Amino acid sequence: MTYVIAEAGACADGDLAKMICLIDNAKSVGADGIKFQWTSNANLMALQRGKAFENGYVEVYSRYLQWPIEWHEQFARHCEDIGIDYLCTVYLSDDLEVVSPYVARFKVASFEALDVNFIQAHAPHLSSRDVLISTGMCSSKDLTYLVKTAIKPYKLQDHVQFLHCTSSYPAPTNELNLGVIGAKTWGTHDWQMTGYSDHSLPTFTQSGALAVASGATIVEAHLRHTDTDENNPDRDHSMTVDQFRSYVDQIREAEVAIGSGIKEPQPCEQLMEQYRVKS
Repeated sequence: MTYVIAEAGACADGDLAKMICLIDNAKSVGADGIKFQWTSNANLMALQRGKAFENGYVEVYSRYLQWPIEWHEQFARHCEDIGIDYLCTVYLSDDLEVVSPYVARFKVASFEALDVNFIQAHAPHLSSRDVLISTGMCSSKDLTYLVKTAIKPYKLQDHVQFLHCTSSYPAPTNELNLGVIGAKTWGTHDWQMTGYSDHSLPTFTQSGALAVASGATIVEAHLRHTDTDENNPDRDHSMTVDQFRSYVDQIREAEVAIGSGIKEPQPCEQLMEQYRVKS
């Protein structure tokens, strides 16, 4: 089955009660995991991200992503109690040590996807876990470079899964480029797309199912709280609970429709067998 991640992102407005509620909502809509975003140092995070510092993102990161370390344990425990995985994206290498005891998988955002040092820093924490890397803004050449410089040297091939992504918020439907997930050029690369990090319009709830039909085994999409602040940067590309429930239902329908992938007569065709013409 497709592993579905409800990306809470910043949609809880940095509010503990809203975060707990989002965990419960993610479980109720059928997601397999819920993922938050966290940084221990908003200032350093902004400095790392090119023009993010001078464009005023320190305040955004501080308000929505720099919440108390102690909450990780509380979220992980609550997730375990209700039967859903806890995941968290971090942006600083030192923060990997903080979240490592709690997360089921690691997740690298598109903005850090080509940060070779950051990818390499995951190596001591993986063991039997995966690291999911979103690939928004990346070309085939970029990913080949990443594999050669960060993944193969640290023997991370069995622990890395690339998620196709369009880094636009929300991303226009005509630029989702979902065909990349099922691209026939995998044999010429050391990488392949095994999943999809979705930033499409919240009303386009069939995008996850289309990704699965293209070959995705992991799908991530944003889920917002009912009362997410209207000025929250994640609100416009995040689904409501009802939209996300439809999103998951359509993914499960797509899985059924895809079937085994083996060309053979189906049970429902037996009645028609008597009319076949052979020569």
